[in-house]
Amino acid sequence: MVLIMLSLSACNIPLTPKVTPTVELIPTLEPTPVPERMQLYYGEGMQITLPRSYISEDVKTSLPSIIETVTNLIGSSEGLAGDLIRDLEGNVAWYGYDGESPAVYPTRFISIKNKSLSAFPMGIVTMGLETILKNNDTEVSRDDLTLGERSVIRFTYSKDGNAWAAYLFKEEGRLWINVFITTPANMAALLSEYDQSIGTISIDPITE
Repeated sequence: MVLIMLSLSACNIPLTPKVTPTVELIPTLEPTPVPERMQLYYGEGMQITLPRSYISEDVKTSLPSIIETVTNLIGSSEGLAGDLIRDLEGNVAWYGYDGESPAVYPTRFISIKNKSLSAFPMGIVTMGLETILKNNDTEVSRDDLTLGERSVIRFTYSKDGNAWAAYLFKEEGRLWINVFITTPANMAALLSEYDQSIGTISIDPITE
């Protein structure tokens, strides 16, 4: 046995085989393709996919219109509505309209993030919102949905020529309220498209 080992050593044959390290391949995640008629829009701390016909507006110059929109939507400027209106310029993540909708009453989309309301359980927030709406004779429907991988509460209203769909969820320490404001005809035809767009929302990490 000793002679065999000496012979192998003399021939420079290693006594122990070399182990080739294995390299673990990490798969590369391909970005989700955006449908041709859709476009990725970047807001303040968020992104959303909307039809290419949407046009973003400057929040600062549009602030009076935004305040009017939110106030008319909820029908009040006190309580929960007051919390939404307070510091709207800093809380509006995206605001714009569909350029292909009628100019007289264009479909609008607004995304609002709110830190103070996120401290309350979602059940209390939604109950408070429902109370305000009922006090202003606004009959709404509520649905609990899963859009993308996120649980979302959707309120819809459609009556007397006005319609809107509001989507609420919490993420990154904020309550996010995303609203499409449109006509009853558009609501009936495009509600599923609104759902799909809300499902594409991506929220950026918030550092404080």
